[in-house]
Amino acid sequence: MIPDHCNTLEEIRAEIDTIDHEIVRLIGQRAGFVKAAARFKKSETAVEDKQRVAAVIESKRALAETYKVSPGLIEAVYRTMIGYFINEELEHWKSITR
Repeated sequence: MIPDHCNTLEEIRAEIDTIDHEIVRLIGQRAGFVKAAARFKKSETAVEDKQRVAAVIESKRALAETYKVSPGLIEAVYRTMIGYFINEELEHWKSITR
C-alpha cells in the first residue's frame, strides 16, 4: 500500500508494522550470512575488515540517495548493525578456530 492511500492512522500503523516485520526478518537472514562468513576468515583482522565496512557504508549511502532516504540515517543504522555483527562474528570465529 502507498502511504497516501491510507485512510486512517490504524492503516498507517498496520503498514509500518508489516514493514518492520520484514526488516527484522531480513536482519535475521543477514545475521545468518554474517555468521557463515566467519568460516572463511583467517584472522580477527579479517573479521573486522575496515575496508569492507567502509565500502558497505558508502554503497548503502548511495542506495539511500537512490531511494530518497537520508544517507545519514542509513549510515547510522548500518554502523550500528555492522558493529553488532562484527562482535557476533568475532565470537563465532573464535569458537570455530579453537
